Amino acid sequence: MRRLGLTSSNYQWPDDEKSRVGLSRYLEAVSDAGAQGEPLWLPPDEESASEIAARTNHLAATLDGLILSGGKDLPPAMYGEEPRGDAHLQFVPPARPVFEAALLREFLERGKPVLGICYGCQFANVWRAGSLIQDIPTQLPDAIAHGDARHAVHVAPDTLLHGTLGLEGCDIQSFHHQSIARVAPDARVTAVASDGVIEAIEFSGAPFFVGVQWHPEYDRAAVATQRLFSALVKSAGG
Repeated sequence: MRRLGLTSSNYQWPDDEKSRVGLSRYLEAVSDAGAQGEPLWLPPDEESASEIAARTNHLAATLDGLILSGGKDLPPAMYGEEPRGDAHLQFVPPARPVFEAALLREFLERGKPVLGICYGCQFANVWRAGSLIQDIPTQLPDAIAHGDARHAVHVAPDTLLHGTLGLEGCDIQSFHHQSIARVAPDARVTAVASDGVIEAIEFSGAPFFVGVQWHPEYDRAAVATQRLFSALVKSAGG
């Protein structure tokens, strides 16, 4: 039985029901997979570089795996672009990507598994020198609906994700207006939607470093969700 960490944009446990339910879905999905208790919630903090280093070192040493949860948008400056005026951007708290960059580095240096979900997938790609489509409806007007929509994804063969899910495709719950544009140099695309929008990636050089653009925690009973979270827990030694 292993313990996982869960990042989010909330500095404090949210008061509003929508945000509380959203975070609780992650906790419940991980619990379903057999992790030890609920994941440790890891809020960002306005800390100095040395404090962040000490905190992330301790967390990576004591936890067995990491989930980078969903959230709003990364500043385009992080991938070398100016914000588009028509992209309807809403940014995550500035402290979040700073904290997650240090945390992710510590976990990967220890060979511990990482799962990025929606924003978490995008963050991992940008952190590894990839880029994003700032707004799918604006930049890809012929794309299918990806915001608060259900649609199918095709899973690429001979990938860790395919081996994990045991499926060539599945229906997923989608809540995103951005997606991966330039894939990070050490990543590969592992799932796409029917319109070609990238829905999952995985990174080389790590036992389990996977990002999915959809929200599996909204489909706790789905085979794909159960197998994905179970693989994360198993990779963490559970």
